[in-house]
Amino acid sequence: MTGAPAAPVALSRSRGVLHALLDAPGRRNAVTPELLDALHAAVDTAEADPGCRVLVLSARGEHFCAGTDLTAPVPEPAAGPAAGPEAELPYWTLLDRLTRTPVVTVALVEGRATAGGAGLAAACDLVLAGPGARFRLTEALVGLVPAMALPFVARRTGEQRAFTATLLAEDLDAPAAVAAGLADLHAGEPAQALRRTLVALSRVDRSTAGALKTYRSRLFPRDARLGQDAGRVFLDRLTDPAVQPLLDRIPTPERAV
Repeated sequence: MTGAPAAPVALSRSRGVLHALLDAPGRRNAVTPELLDALHAAVDTAEADPGCRVLVLSARGEHFCAGTDLTAPVPEPAAGPAAGPEAELPYWTLLDRLTRTPVVTVALVEGRATAGGAGLAAACDLVLAGPGARFRLTEALVGLVPAMALPFVARRTGEQRAFTATLLAEDLDAPAAVAAGLADLHAGEPAQALRRTLVALSRVDRSTAGALKTYRSRLFPRDARLGQDAGRVFLDRLTDPAVQPLLDRIPTPERAV
């Protein structure tokens, strides 16, 4: 008899902070429906606690997040009033939510953030990169377009820098990621850097942080249909017969991009 599979995200709390640890290192913390559900639940938990100011995303293992698990079923649009062929995909809704929640979101990246994993980090308000951090958009290598991750990367790096990093599948270490704007801080001691960051964030109350994030979204608005368009572009490429031979080249144990 086997037990239930371990949760892909482990939650813990400290004063004013909810820590969400991506905890599926055997799957390289890849983006699966279960991971997305667990991260949405983490945001729910943070938002429901009026004393929570910060949500920290970190990961166990060598990979912060390896991107979309291609062995999982093709993602379906999120349920709700907008559900249908033009609805947003769950990955997009999570990234968009991380940018809009009144809770400050911090990504502590100590391993590889690849493809959708780089997008997950980029959607956070602050990105701290440890000495082993690497950031890479690999989708173009297998015929895909990082349609959902790219807007969140580009808002940090600028349009051309994000395009170049995607087209060349650049593998950015922590200093290069900071130079590109994809990360905010390169720290030799990530735990200490996180503590200093949390101390600084403790001086800003949640309502102020929320108001600042709301104003940022109004100051730099996204097209209201971008989420739907991004999902359609991603799925069109994922299901294109011409792309399948490229996807089939990915070794089965590592089918995440």
